[in-house]
Amino acid sequence: MNIVAHFPATSAPAVAANTANLAFPFIDLESWADRDPPDRAFLVPGLIPNGCVTSLYGDGGSGKTLIALWLMVAAASRYSLGWMGERVLGFKSVGLFAEDDGDEIVRRLHRICSGMGVDYKSVAPNIHALPGVGMDTVVAGYAETGDLVITPLMEALIARVRDKGASLLVLDYAAAIFGGNELDRWQVSEFMRKLNGIARDNDIAILLLGHPSMEGMKGGRGTSGSTAWRNQARSFLHLTVDEDQNDPEGRRLLTLSHTKSNYSAWGKVFRLASDGGRFDILETEQAGHKKPKGPRMSTSQKVALKALQKAIAEAGQSSPGGPIPSSARVVQISLWREYAYSMGISQSDSGEARKKAFSRASQELTAKGVIGVNEPLVWVLDGGGQ
Repeated sequence: MNIVAHFPATSAPAVAANTANLAFPFIDLESWADRDPPDRAFLVPGLIPNGCVTSLYGDGGSGKTLIALWLMVAAASRYSLGWMGERVLGFKSVGLFAEDDGDEIVRRLHRICSGMGVDYKSVAPNIHALPGVGMDTVVAGYAETGDLVITPLMEALIARVRDKGASLLVLDYAAAIFGGNELDRWQVSEFMRKLNGIARDNDIAILLLGHPSMEGMKGGRGTSGSTAWRNQARSFLHLTVDEDQNDPEGRRLLTLSHTKSNYSAWGKVFRLASDGGRFDILETEQAGHKKPKGPRMSTSQKVALKALQKAIAEAGQSSPGGPIPSSARVVQISLWREYAYSMGISQSDSGEARKKAFSRASQELTAKGVIGVNEPLVWVLDGGGQ
């Protein structure tokens, strides 16, 4: 859109004169000379700031909605339950769930409350959920004039936020609530600015859920469509399902990565286990705060590497030379495979499952530069076992 078209047709001097009289909100910086600026307010310290949009993206079925409902329950519990190891600094929430009906939302909330040890009756009054199945869930779209306008649905959500004194608005999910072209950078930017403005004007945090594109899934950033979806979010969380599901209790293993933050340190990674109701944080990492440990490996890769190290320790032979480093200790690939099978390379005991798990792990370890292969021999590269 040509922004000049918003001004009436007139001469340049007249436009300049009219513009000079407009009261733009410049900051009185001198008044802050002897005062400290206010601290940045957060709904969840370090992760979800107030007054703007935080995006939570993840593959379909990864558990985004459950993660969002967990946050709503944690807030409603008034500090008796945390979220990602942090206190939630707000009690009431409103949520629009485009893909769920009312019964499913209630079932999920009951499971979360039961799993996390929270009394459903005590938190239900602080959670206000709107099921979107069977209704038009667009909250903003473009009029024939080309202007972005919010819909009566968005007005109703804002009214509920104000009426209940909510601190959080969950919008699930981006493609179902946006009435424009999600690939159009200009339209997406305007929509995200509108959401940020609504969050700022109402002093709330907005959590926007979305599905990443194939490219976003491959790159690990979780983005979808236009880059404006990520750029205009002030904080970005990416949820993925771990490659190897080998939890001894049969829980689903997930990873939540904090990949962007305009107002705090970012880079935290949460390893989670969930049975659909309870969420356990198995491990928390902070990018840049740990000594690098080489390429990240899946469980099957770790088992395969340990099996190779054990096989070399017990039956390794000196390098035969040629392309194999003289300092390397080698074993036959067939022997390594036997060790890997005996150490549980696969959850399943079927021969086909073990064969596939070993083949995939060996290929990935080779690609990451952890091991060297010169059939029929294999060895651990220098630094590969760290």
